[in-house]
Amino acid sequence: MTNPINPIGRSTTGSISNNTDKAQAKNATESSNAPRASTEDTVSLSRESQQVSGLQQQLKNAPAVDQAKVDSIKQEIANGNYPLDAEKIAENLINLEQSLLE
Repeated sequence: MTNPINPIGRSTTGSISNNTDKAQAKNATESSNAPRASTEDTVSLSRESQQVSGLQQQLKNAPAVDQAKVDSIKQEIANGNYPLDAEKIAENLINLEQSLLE
């Protein structure tokens, strides 16, 4: 006895492969009757897509982090000139956690 859900130990039926072969033969016949595409097809991009491509290239070339700004903030923190509000930091962390749960 074979399990119809589990295909292990079940032989394949010929009707599946026969139907597939018939569909492939039909598609081949239909495609041979269809008009063929010109080898000189062209694609033109809209002005907006060209702008998007340009912006993507600029983003690729831009540094991921403004190291000068990071260094200046580190220096301010080390000097004690950068005010940190622990309550505001905690609120923002809670808001972040809540947004992740949604």
